[in-house]
Amino acid sequence: MPQQEQNKASHPETFHLKFAHDMPESTPQHLAAMRFADIVEYKTKGRVQVDVFPNQQMGTDQQMIELVRSGKLAISLPPTAKLTTLVPALQVLDLPFLFPDREKVYEILDGSPGKALLEKLIPYGLIGMTFWESGFKHFTANKLIRKPQDFQGLNIRVMKSKTIINQFKTFGATPVFIDFHKTYQALSDGVVDGQENPLATIVNMKFHEVQSHMTISNHAYLAYAFVFSKDIFDKLPIDIQQTLIDTAKEITSFERKVVIENENKMISIIEKSGTHIHQLSDQEKKLFKQASQGVVDSFNIQEGKQVLLHIQDYLAQNQSSEISDDIIIGLNADLVAGSALSGLSIKRGMQVAINEINQKGGLLGKKLRLIVKDNSGLSARGRDNMKYFSGLNRLVAVMCGIYSPIALSVLDIVHQEKIVFLNPWAAATRIVDNGYSPNFVFRISVRDAFAGPFLIQKALEKYNNIALLLVNDDWGKGNEQRMTQVLKAKNMRPANVQWFNWGETDMTGQLDNIELSGADVIIMVAASVEGAFIIKNMASRSKKIPIISHWGITGGHFWKEVNRELTRVQLSFLQSFSFFNAKTERSKYLIKQYFQMYDVNHIGKIFAPVGTANAYDLVKLLAIAVEKAGTIEPLAVQSALEDIESYHGVVKYYNPPFTKMRHDALDQSSFMLCEYDLNGYIVPTSHRSNQD
Repeated sequence: MPQQEQNKASHPETFHLKFAHDMPESTPQHLAAMRFADIVEYKTKGRVQVDVFPNQQMGTDQQMIELVRSGKLAISLPPTAKLTTLVPALQVLDLPFLFPDREKVYEILDGSPGKALLEKLIPYGLIGMTFWESGFKHFTANKLIRKPQDFQGLNIRVMKSKTIINQFKTFGATPVFIDFHKTYQALSDGVVDGQENPLATIVNMKFHEVQSHMTISNHAYLAYAFVFSKDIFDKLPIDIQQTLIDTAKEITSFERKVVIENENKMISIIEKSGTHIHQLSDQEKKLFKQASQGVVDSFNIQEGKQVLLHIQDYLAQNQSSEISDDIIIGLNADLVAGSALSGLSIKRGMQVAINEINQKGGLLGKKLRLIVKDNSGLSARGRDNMKYFSGLNRLVAVMCGIYSPIALSVLDIVHQEKIVFLNPWAAATRIVDNGYSPNFVFRISVRDAFAGPFLIQKALEKYNNIALLLVNDDWGKGNEQRMTQVLKAKNMRPANVQWFNWGETDMTGQLDNIELSGADVIIMVAASVEGAFIIKNMASRSKKIPIISHWGITGGHFWKEVNRELTRVQLSFLQSFSFFNAKTERSKYLIKQYFQMYDVNHIGKIFAPVGTANAYDLVKLLAIAVEKAGTIEPLAVQSALEDIESYHGVVKYYNPPFTKMRHDALDQSSFMLCEYDLNGYIVPTSHRSNQD
């Protein structure tokens, strides 16, 4: 090999990319941009360096867009409204009162409507990779805004979006275009009387300091388009291109999570400043929605109209079951907070199964339809959701999410209302062993009574002194009790037992005590957020004790938080299924359908895989039970689920799945230890994937 080629092979080419945006350094957008830069550098082993320029350091949004188009800037993050001069169809995202909540926004932006909008940027030299957010917008003004007529005679600052301009004209205001970073001065000088923006933007740009009133209206959603220069992108190696695409999409959920977590803090800051805050009542919001309907109805941009119809069709399908005779299955899970990936993975498994069932004629000749309610990891909200589901006609079942405390908190409603309750994740033993007869809970998931012995067994294969580090709730206490029993039966005891609370971030004290005890391994019972802090704390210590974890860490953004630390901490964790081991025709079908529906091209990208697989099998078993019962009457379906003889599922061959005495479909024979590979894929420890 010539010397020049040898040097090139040993020193691969490096790439320096500039990423510029309009938000201050304190914002979720900048935090996510910096994380994007760090992860890209890590994944490419330093071949790609991304320098981030916040706060319009490289010009206004319009100027940055032109720099990206011309190949002078690699990446920018403009609000979608700033791109509507190039792609008018993007104005569909500015329509007032179109989206009922974040769950629907995310499903639309991350699904085929969002993909269609991003593809429209390509002819203009832009590659749209994903949508980040600033959140739902609210009104600020120097007077109280409670109804559309309150805008009469006001000058309102707007972006260059025909839809936004029409919105304020409809309310009777005069729209005035002013550059984003000149808005504060315009408000201060009285050039304009008000504006609209999400909470984080209002606080970070200090608009509340020069406005006497803010109205919490949630009237429209402000998305940011993560755009890449096509000129620069096309010149990059294919592996670098894929890394940039994957990382931008991976960081999306993190960016959204930070925005959501900051919102209550932003409201508090605005309140303390003396700005009067008014939240629209349902009746007031109805008046605004009625006044805005003409803006939606008159939306006649040809390409955008098709996207709007797609969105409206989707939203109509997800409204109350009272408008059709479809059979309803509910999902009550975290879809926006710390374990949102678990809820989304469950939802996707359910949807694949529902589509398959409907393609074959539905249930009892009717379509099966999914209605989703987010509980954000809060028991009170989970109970409210169950009460909502209990009032629906033609409800056949409700599926829960990752959180055992929420599942335990709704058991009284489940059995009082006789709701078939399907559990694809929550592991607490008492969820199924609940004392109710008949028992309406059916689980395809880990059961803590089985998980404890499995984790102890795996720990003792390599180690002698086991410490326990557990969350201080029913889930953690149940695991501690069971694992201590298992050790006692072996004439052993934990080297140390340490507890932590939800939301705790510094585990130094617990880890100090564990290290002093002489433990050579830690069994951890934690959710994603707290688990990440434990790993970060462990990575910073001189002595790094190996950790074997329960599976709660896999339901959120754990790997994104600690991917660097995991190179220094030995971590494995419990799973009950892996697509890397999937060989059956049923699992191959699920993989194929998942790839088609969710634009995925590798099994490792099926995030939180146990949620998807378990949910799919539960829905298919429910369908068998309904057809067997010939009705969706709860007692009949409950009895039929206990009476299914066998089923070749994705997770296993169930023979039988449930009996009158056993409502847990899995035992220790289904369990395995897994780990994260360098791509963040969950792989069995016995089947490490090659990087690709």
